[in-house]
Amino acid sequence: MSLAQSMYLAVILSSLVLVIGTVRSRRAPRIRLVDAPTHEVWEIAFLAGGPGRVTDAAIAGMQEDGRLAVGGPGAVTVRRAVAHHPVEQAVLDALGRTPGGALSRLRGMVMRSPAVQEIGDRLADRGLMRRPRRGRGWRRMAHVQVAASAVLLLGGLLMTITGTAGDDAFTVPFVLRIAPAAILGIVVGSLCKLAHRGRLTPAGTLALRAAHAANSPGVVGGAVRPAAIVVALGGAALVADAVLRQQLLDAQSAMTTAADVSAASGDTTTTSSGDSGWDFSDGGSDVSWCGSADGGSGCGSSGCGGSSGCGGGSSCSSGSSCSSGSSCGSSCGSSSSD
Repeated sequence: MSLAQSMYLAVILSSLVLVIGTVRSRRAPRIRLVDAPTHEVWEIAFLAGGPGRVTDAAIAGMQEDGRLAVGGPGAVTVRRAVAHHPVEQAVLDALGRTPGGALSRLRGMVMRSPAVQEIGDRLADRGLMRRPRRGRGWRRMAHVQVAASAVLLLGGLLMTITGTAGDDAFTVPFVLRIAPAAILGIVVGSLCKLAHRGRLTPAGTLALRAAHAANSPGVVGGAVRPAAIVVALGGAALVADAVLRQQLLDAQSAMTTAADVSAASGDTTTTSSGDSGWDFSDGGSDVSWCGSADGGSGCGSSGCGGSSGCGGGSSCSSGSSCSSGSSCGSSCGSSSSD
């Protein structure tokens, strides 16, 4: 068997295994119809935007009824220390450990709190979301295949240029002979990586659509909707209070910028913490529910043992006590297997 044939065989086998594994890991669990709908604002927020959206909804709701005050530059203060839900209690607890009430720091701590993390576990148990660890190995394999295929193509080009491939004037250049295999490996690997971006199951998508329909302005009869449900469904950009809206958006931007700077410097312990999507980086050692449901964000700048690579590798902060039911890594609590 020639070198080119060996490369084709390796790429085809790797792609076949990768596709089968990705399809199996993305297979949605069977659920009972009674478990699909959700009317709780915190579950709706988690489905729509992950831990970040839950945190923003809690802060918006508590600011609306006067329990919190949010002002510039990103400072949060307590007016009435009253919580009606564990998520709101997590906000108060985190605020007590946040010097100066810095909103970006407060937001990251609440996102990693057991009260918020357990919402993701509950939704996963009901089949509305896929756990962070599910398919993690196949995501890594997809990364490896894309990188290996790119190296294969580059190596073939170098061998053709230097003449070490043994080509002559009457044969097709070596790089052209292996190019289809390399391109196949890159395309299959890239598609398999993209397949893991969605964290919602089909049932979760239907539940979220039902929540949007049930809370649309027309359905509620034109009544003013609570700030918490507005944020849960549409994000901080829809907050009516201009000051609060700007402070929440600034906090998201600050956390995302900090993560980008950390990544650029080669530090994989910090990931984005905006509200734009789920992060599937594999930089960390453990996993928690991080970011949001539609793209690439995470939980903040600190995690178990001082690291927090969210999505593919984030965890809870070393200062927080993860419950055994949360999806933090083994050093914070129990975690689901792939």
